[in-house]
Amino acid sequence: MTKASIITIGDEILVGQTIDTNSAWIAQQLYTTGISIQEIISISDKAELIKESLDRELAKSELVIITGGLGPTQDDITKSTLTEYFNQQLILYPNILEKVKRMFESAKKPFLEVNHLQAMLPDKAFIVENDLGTASGMWFKLNGKSVISLPGVPYEMKGLMEKIIPMLISEFGIQEFYHKTILFQGIGESQLSMEIAEDEKNCRNQNISLAYLPSPGIVKIRLTGSKNQSQVIQNQISAWQMRFQALCFGTESETLESVIGQLLRNRGKTLSTIESCTGGALSARIVSVPGSSDYFQGSVITYANAAKEKMADVNPETIEKYGAVSQQTVEEMAVKGRRILNTDYCIATSGIAGPDGEPLKNL
Repeated sequence: MTKASIITIGDEILVGQTIDTNSAWIAQQLYTTGISIQEIISISDKAELIKESLDRELAKSELVIITGGLGPTQDDITKSTLTEYFNQQLILYPNILEKVKRMFESAKKPFLEVNHLQAMLPDKAFIVENDLGTASGMWFKLNGKSVISLPGVPYEMKGLMEKIIPMLISEFGIQEFYHKTILFQGIGESQLSMEIAEDEKNCRNQNISLAYLPSPGIVKIRLTGSKNQSQVIQNQISAWQMRFQALCFGTESETLESVIGQLLRNRGKTLSTIESCTGGALSARIVSVPGSSDYFQGSVITYANAAKEKMADVNPETIEKYGAVSQQTVEEMAVKGRRILNTDYCIATSGIAGPDGEPLKNL
């Protein structure tokens, strides 16, 4: 399997001003292509750091992808550093210059002298034209290894990667892989691993890799094999769906809110929420699904006890006897909420959260 490293460049990442989402996205694309990620690092936009990082990563990987530091200003030195590193020279690419000028014209912005720098590119690198911005992608080759430099703007980087992925497959003769992900809720990773221990063993025996991808409240399992193992992988996913019907809620990029929404829509049912500790976060997830107005009627936020009594019609004696964070109170919130908002189903939440209280406990 081809090995790769990812380097992100920019002080804004190192000081926490910008979150590095590029590396995660690139890593996902490379992995699903069949490229193994060896390391991901973030460095400052300094020539010596870029060169040191390249020396280190090229010693362990056949492919290094760099993002960031390709702007026209003086503090963006990635392009000049890479040109020097690979013993090349910057030259003017007239076609790139014209393309950059057209972008400024279409945006009705003045084309400044400094913008000429975006058309100055290494003379021997393969230039990947950027259709969404002014910074071109650059592909350097040395001793059978590749270094690809991309802009740090996420949507520009993604647009270039869409062009580059097919070229990587051809360049490295990458075997096509088949991936399938199944999603679980209501069971922890440790418990699930015990339940499917025999299945894991069978997958390993067939050279199918199994990876756990846990996140809050959800466990994802991704199976990866060769393209001709797609049916075997699909059969295993189907077997788990049958075996864990109450725990498996979907596959791939599905979410709980999208799956629940589709079930409600298919059955012609409606939903509402009465929220306390979540303060509207639950309804926000529900309405994040396109078309949620087909089934979601609304939400009532009852953070304070008085609000629970007035807006959700919760009996004060219930709160007094059992407490606001209790099964009895939450059940009453849900029952009354269903009547108040006139829905088939109502979800109620309550809990204790915050730095001065106990860890978040939802009911």
